[in-house]
Amino acid sequence: MSKNKNANTLLRQQTLLKFIPANAGIKSADLLNKLKSEGFEVTQRTLQRDLEVLSQYFPIYSETDTKPYLWRWSGLGINRTHIDSISLTDALSLMLVEKSLQQLLPPAMQRHLQHNFEHSRQLLNTLKDSNSENDNAQWFEKVASVMPDIGFKPPSIDESLLTEIQEALLKDQTIVVRYLAAKNTTAAEYSLMPLALVQRGHVLYVIAQDITKGANTAQIKRFAMHRFQTVTRIHEQGIRPQNFNLQQYLQDGAMQFGNGDKFALKAKVTEELAFILNESPMSDDMKIIQSEDGEYQLSATVNNGWQLNWWLRGQGANIEVLEPQELRTRMRDNLRKTLAAYETKKI
Repeated sequence: MSKNKNANTLLRQQTLLKFIPANAGIKSADLLNKLKSEGFEVTQRTLQRDLEVLSQYFPIYSETDTKPYLWRWSGLGINRTHIDSISLTDALSLMLVEKSLQQLLPPAMQRHLQHNFEHSRQLLNTLKDSNSENDNAQWFEKVASVMPDIGFKPPSIDESLLTEIQEALLKDQTIVVRYLAAKNTTAAEYSLMPLALVQRGHVLYVIAQDITKGANTAQIKRFAMHRFQTVTRIHEQGIRPQNFNLQQYLQDGAMQFGNGDKFALKAKVTEELAFILNESPMSDDMKIIQSEDGEYQLSATVNNGWQLNWWLRGQGANIEVLEPQELRTRMRDNLRKTLAAYETKKI
């Protein structure tokens, strides 16, 4: 037997062990279907041979008192929860989210998952190297997740500070920090009750209740993780605000870096932009109507934040804001400043 074929056989047998239940038995026909669902091309004869081999090394057996025969663990010897196995689907999923989870999970959870990450990597490499009967093994080389940016590198984060915040978040503890805001030249001290970690693009944010001046004046704010200079965890149970709900907080537009308000946007757009927006709408209520003179009229309820302003500026002549008037005026003034910069400055 070749090395690659042998590796695939071991992987198939390892997967087979996972499917055998500890209590209720399972028919060999069901085991065959489960293996096929994982991408293994296996016959009933091969399955029986695998089961016979495994029964010599693991406490599994087939009940022969009734038909159809059922395979189960005997409950003696090895604990089946220690069988190092993971499904192909699980392995693919873990590999796709590994980088994202590194900043969002506390170290203790990461250490618990690290074994699964390593095993997933080994599983996919084994199947890939075997050039095997398992076409699903090649899937990881055919998918990717790429951030839609222009190549900006993520800001550097002090891992020790992130660990302190993760632990405080996990245990509902307050923290005392020194934080340098974007527009300030010196850091300020805050007392915070961490409520959530939110990854937005390349930047990780701490959502926290600012209790610096006491609980009566506390406000929920966002802090860029890379701007923390020091973090000291107060080993006392904090009090999370009962009315805070992370999903609602996000739905309300808090991460759009505006005032959280929404407004009705009306604009003229080019045919090219209309096509793109119809594929990926700005909002649930977005409408694009082509007028009799061929112009495309856009209407949508949008979040009032810098992200919208940045997007509008990036569209250039592809969009003309009609309403609200305040936004139209701001867009016009910004475009005039941009034009002036190009016309007056010489290289």
